[in-house]
Amino acid sequence: MIEGLFYLLLFPGLVFQVVCGLGFEWVDRKLLALFQRRVGPPWYQPLADMIKLFGKEDLLPTQANDLIASLLPLISLSAVLTAGLYVPIAGFSPFSFEGDLIVILFLMSVPTLSYYLAGILSIGIYSVLGGGRSLLQYFSYEVPFLIALSGPAVAAGSWSVEGIMNAQFSLGSFILFQPLGFLLALIGLIGKLKRDPLDIPSAKSEVIGGSLTEYTGAKLAFWHLVMNVQAVVGIFLMINLFLGWTKFHNPAIALAVFVLEVLLITGVLSTTSAVFARLRIDQLAGFGWRILVPLSIAQLTFVILMGA
Repeated sequence: MIEGLFYLLLFPGLVFQVVCGLGFEWVDRKLLALFQRRVGPPWYQPLADMIKLFGKEDLLPTQANDLIASLLPLISLSAVLTAGLYVPIAGFSPFSFEGDLIVILFLMSVPTLSYYLAGILSIGIYSVLGGGRSLLQYFSYEVPFLIALSGPAVAAGSWSVEGIMNAQFSLGSFILFQPLGFLLALIGLIGKLKRDPLDIPSAKSEVIGGSLTEYTGAKLAFWHLVMNVQAVVGIFLMINLFLGWTKFHNPAIALAVFVLEVLLITGVLSTTSAVFARLRIDQLAGFGWRILVPLSIAQLTFVILMGA
């Protein structure tokens, strides 16, 4: 009982994921600042921003449903926190089971659908436009994202993240012969996180803040936390599926290697945000269905033929 509560509330559950989410935001903002020749925020800035938002007045348009608007970020946060429980941390996974990859992918889709509903329920024109964009973007990246993440599962013969990770101990890191799958999964993760150049649903110069334009106070704070935790869970998942490392008997070494891999992917995400300009929604739809989907199918076919 006590051990289960420790896993749920401390590690690898609530506290650990929230701290990692805030840490991700700080590292990301710091790297972006360096790319733009700025100093960047201090390490405590993400936490200070969240505390500030919790202290602000919580407002919504009069016609918006306040109860549902309050539940959507909480449901989304619950979904990503639950998904994070099934993703191994430096080889440690207390809740792993066969098929947990499917559960993780389903749970990570909940925030996107909630984001769409948040825009529709907020009534405001920019919110509705942002919600519609998020749904169209979802259909553009989700299919190649799911197919790309299926490659490691097929190669390992398991739909368990821990099983896929263990298979790489003997087969080698899957990124070595599935580099295209890793790239497609990374693009899908960028779209899921709504980061540049796929920040179309929340483009400030076009739709102000997208679905979250009308959100303030605690609701907005929870939405920001959802995005940060989802980013961390997505990065952890990518590491376990593609960057399988040699099994270390020393937990300290395993954790150090895992942290370095997290920082590496975080750096790639930050660099992508700094280098590439935002795509138009029609460009993303064409890019997704004409290029990403065929490439992901070709990659999966290659994996299947290799195992035949």
